Amino acid sequence: MKKFQRSDIVGVERENERDETYRSKTNPQIDGERTRFNHHFISPNGSYTAFINRRLKELAPKRKVKDDAVLMASFFVGASPAFFTDKSRDDIDAFFFECKDFFAERYGRENIISAVVHMDETTPHLHLNLMPILDGRPCAKKLFDRKALVALQTDLYKEIGRHWGLERGQEGSQAQHLDTVEFKLRKLQEAAVTAQRQADAAEERTLLAEQHASIAEQRQAHAEERTADLFKQQERLEREVSPLQAAAEALREYADGTRKPNKKDVPALAAELAKTKTELQYSTKDQHGLFQELQQAERKNAELQRSADLLREIRRHAPEKLDEAIEAVNKRKAAKRASPFQSSNDQWSK
Repeated sequence: MKKFQRSDIVGVERENERDETYRSKTNPQIDGERTRFNHHFISPNGSYTAFINRRLKELAPKRKVKDDAVLMASFFVGASPAFFTDKSRDDIDAFFFECKDFFAERYGRENIISAVVHMDETTPHLHLNLMPILDGRPCAKKLFDRKALVALQTDLYKEIGRHWGLERGQEGSQAQHLDTVEFKLRKLQEAAVTAQRQADAAEERTLLAEQHASIAEQRQAHAEERTADLFKQQERLEREVSPLQAAAEALREYADGTRKPNKKDVPALAAELAKTKTELQYSTKDQHGLFQELQQAERKNAELQRSADLLREIRRHAPEKLDEAIEAVNKRKAAKRASPFQSSNDQWSK
């Protein structure tokens, strides 16, 4: 049982009367997909605060109710998970309905603000909220002192718990609190494992990125070395080609008649002449080689043509002789494959 002042009531109402959109920061056991199965035995008539105001107006206590007075007592009624294992929905409702009647008879039905069964947590349980009215005014201090609460627990067991096969609860039991703490601890452990996995994955990605960066640096260094080599080759080619370009320009100007002979042009002209001679020699050799290859190809083509003409004549006038010759050739090939170490002279001697 918990006691609440006026400033605390709205938060309790929000959690007790929740729908599927409710999200709790303090109770991680709530399963929003099952909240629709929550149901009332006593539904609140308006808000909790409106009920309390109406009831105080009805009671009209002679003395003003203090601002810090306890205006609502909230009871949590439940049992162990094993108790509900084999229970049908009707049995569960019957159990909590008897509990609701017990509190109504003991503290007055007119003082009960709400009695709602929650089916969306680890085990079903009843939240029963009532005004602690004694002698026509709120008086939670006397109505729910330590002795009264022990008597309440004993009487609840005798009238309801015993015939449902329950054992009497331990005085000052923190079972619900421990269940919540254990659940939160398990969630924290799962979050720690997830965080460790994410950290490992991040470390792997970092190592992979470092490897890629190292490879990129190596490729960049290789590209820079290659670029430097190309620049050197370009400079060398420019040095080698420069005299030839100068000679070619001088020759063009001589040919056009725009330039007169000059001793300074001799080295450049000599270089261009040497290059031209070299190219001419290579060209002459290439032409001679091509001419020889062309002659060989023509001779071979003529031989093949004569052989083809001869075969056509044999096929026309003596086809049986051609078949015999082909068969003899095939036999010799077969004999050669069968005796790979036999010399060619021995084959022809047969």
